[in-house]
Amino acid sequence: MKTTNQNSELKNNSKAEELVNSLKGKKITILGHDNIDVDATLSGILMSQLLNFLGIENEFCIIEEVKENDTYTIIKKLLKIDMKKWQKQEEKDDKNLFLVDHYETIHKGKVIGCIDHHPTQQNKNYNFKYVRNSCATAYLIYEIMKQVDFPIQKEQVEMIITAMMVDTVAFRSSKAIKEEVEEAKKLAEEHGIDYDLIEKESLCLTPIEEFSIDEIISNGQKWYNYNGSKVGSSYLQLYGMPEEDTLQEWINKLKEKREETQSDMLVFIIFETKSNTTYDYQIMEDCIKESIHKGILSRGKDIMPLIESRYLNQTKLEEKIEKFVKELIKNDKTIATMESCTGGQVASEITNIEGASSVLKESYVSYCNEAKIKFGVPKEIIDKYTVYSAETAIAMAKAVKNNANSDIGIGITGQLGRIDPNNKGCTNNTAWYCIIQNNKELVGKLYIKENLTRLEKKKIIIREIMEDF
Repeated sequence: MKTTNQNSELKNNSKAEELVNSLKGKKITILGHDNIDVDATLSGILMSQLLNFLGIENEFCIIEEVKENDTYTIIKKLLKIDMKKWQKQEEKDDKNLFLVDHYETIHKGKVIGCIDHHPTQQNKNYNFKYVRNSCATAYLIYEIMKQVDFPIQKEQVEMIITAMMVDTVAFRSSKAIKEEVEEAKKLAEEHGIDYDLIEKESLCLTPIEEFSIDEIISNGQKWYNYNGSKVGSSYLQLYGMPEEDTLQEWINKLKEKREETQSDMLVFIIFETKSNTTYDYQIMEDCIKESIHKGILSRGKDIMPLIESRYLNQTKLEEKIEKFVKELIKNDKTIATMESCTGGQVASEITNIEGASSVLKESYVSYCNEAKIKFGVPKEIIDKYTVYSAETAIAMAKAVKNNANSDIGIGITGQLGRIDPNNKGCTNNTAWYCIIQNNKELVGKLYIKENLTRLEKKKIIIREIMEDF
């Protein structure tokens, strides 16, 4: 352990000095988040080792039943660590809690410190806080270990690299930070660690063939309170997408769970490693929104902050549109739309705002296939994918953006109450849209509640498009 004299030699204004000054003289209970994962577990162990070295009395606890799931398996297989060693389901009001891989908890005790790599808009005033974007919380602990000259051995390096790999889908995720990845490779080489083995195992594909449907839709579940709104999220890591019928079964079960839990939203994420694509499904009371993203996104860094912002900035649709138009005017940006099922409603809402003439360049209502083709949608796209498809929405957005030479192009297609006898490929009350700006395509699919008016359904589509800006 560090002695008092050694503690006094800590670098001024370092995180290590702040940590020691915040925790000295206290007994600390280290907690990972509920439904504990690889990074939370390994960060808890590493934090405990660091505090031991600094002479701060502590214990790491897992306050839940440790299940022999994928987290348990990978930690035991790669590191020969049994998580059950830290299982301790005891809560007391007088405990000083230090949170790793999260920074708020429902458990008893006083939170006096946290270290987390998922910054959000929430503010917490704890004795110690180290929160920034990083591959993993374990890496942030490693940074503090270096500041105090902790004798880092192969044991710690394996834990650090494993946590980083697992939390970034073997460094494929947008959460991966180049400098940290290079440091991980360097550490692996210095300590003779089989980097390729960790990379292979860190894809952590979810064994859905072994799970019940309840386990599938709850895998990796976390709950959030956003401005009084209850939001849950869960995820799967797969190699290839399931059949459409299977996916629909999961979505239907999630709809039931949202009602059972009285949640405002459930967010279900699929990280599909075969095509390097992320799918997220936002299950709400009036619709289900499916978004498709190129690359493996981070739940904590990319997806949930947007959901949090949605609930922290709740305003009426008209106010959202007004704010959007004013931002376009301020930044000298223009927009054009090609709409089918919404019948020009997006353009109409924009023109309700003063100054819209300087941002809305063109708007087409292409209600029939011939109109879409006339305005630039390739007939081959409609023939191959049907008019009711993401591909057609993308083609519409591209065509109108090119025709108008605008900064933003929006394409919308779908059915809102009447089965189209002339076109196949769509269930009723389903819409696709595409937003193109800055050479990026954002595609959304909406399954809209049936017993609403056509205007209400159109407003939902516009609301969800506005949420994407």
